[in-house]
Parts: sequence; structure tokens; C-alpha cells
Amino acid sequence: MAGSTRKEQAAETRQKLLETAKALFAEKGYHGTPVRAINRNLNMGDGILYHYFPGGKREILSVLIQESFERRFIEISTVNKNIEQLPIREALVALLRRMYELFMEDMDSARILVRESDVLEKEERDKLTGFIQSQQSFFRDFLQRRHERGEIRELNYKLAAKQFVGMGMQLILSEIIGIDFVHEPDKSSYIREMVDFTVTLWENP
Repeated sequence: MAGSTRKEQAAETRQKLLETAKALFAEKGYHGTPVRAINRNLNMGDGILYHYFPGGKREILSVLIQESFERRFIEISTVNKNIEQLPIREALVALLRRMYELFMEDMDSARILVRESDVLEKEERDKLTGFIQSQQSFFRDFLQRRHERGEIRELNYKLAAKQFVGMGMQLILSEIIGIDFVHEPDKSSYIREMVDFTVTLWENP
């Protein structure tokens, strides 16, 4: 029991370090957050962070990015499967809304990904790029399947996918960086309006 308790306490301390670092990175930036600030925020000694993360705050950043990426990838993959049987308008609304929600639910991680892009290592950049490209590829094939079902006309599916995913990313980035590109207070209604307009352009004449 004592061993289990120590393991639980260690896991709890590690998680607190991650959560504190994430909040500070999002607020002050990676470069503006010294290791000492993370430890002091938790009233811990200066060496405690290195006990759990020998690579220091750079290792913490890598863990935060990895966990954020994996969670979003799993969630979006689930949405991709669930929308297959929905009518195209409902499918696209569900997809865009979930993409938006995933970033808004963890704004600190989203801000770190955008603001600290200069700190990311090549492998981390490649994973993020791969995530976006995989979503574009899924959506390209999704549109082709919808054409085969007679829901939309024949398109340049690759460009249509890039355009649609890009509209979603514009909405998300608007929230993350605080510059209102879309000028729409009701984001849910805006997503529905965006989908209706886009599908109208794609429908058979």
C-alpha cells in the first residue's frame, strides 16, 4: 500500500507540474517562464522539476504537445467515423463544431501550439503538419464518397477539402490569437451558415 501511495503521489506531482507549466507557458510564453517560476508556483524546491523531467522545461513542452496532439487526433478520428452516415450538411456541421470545441476546451494548449511554433522541434512540427494533412485527406475522400452517393456534384476534392478545413482553422485561430477574423459572435450559428453556403456551391445544379 505504501508503494502504491508513493506512486500515486508521484503521478499527482508530475501532473501538477505539467498543468502549472502549461498555464504559465500560455500566459507568459515558453521563453518567459523560468523553471524556478514553475516550482515556486507549486511551493516546491528548485530541483523537483528535474526529478520528474530531467530535460527541464523543454521536456515538459514536448510532453504537453504530445498529449495535446494525441487527444485531438483520437477525438477527430472518432468524429470522422461517426459522420459517415449523416446527411452531408449535418456531417459537416458536426465535424466543424467538434474541431472548434476541441481547441476551445483546452485553450492553453492551443495558445502554446500557435505562439511557441518557433520552439517546436522538427518531429513535433511534422506531427502537427501530418495531423492537418490527414484531416484534409480524410475529407477529400469523404467528398468523393458523397459525390458517388449523389449528394454533391463532381469537384476538385483536394482543393475543396483544403478550403473547408482552412475555414475551420481560420475560426479556431481567430479565437486563439484574439483577432476576430470572422466577426460573428454566435460561432455555432456561423458554422451552420458556413456549411449551408458551402454545400449549396457543391450541390448538383
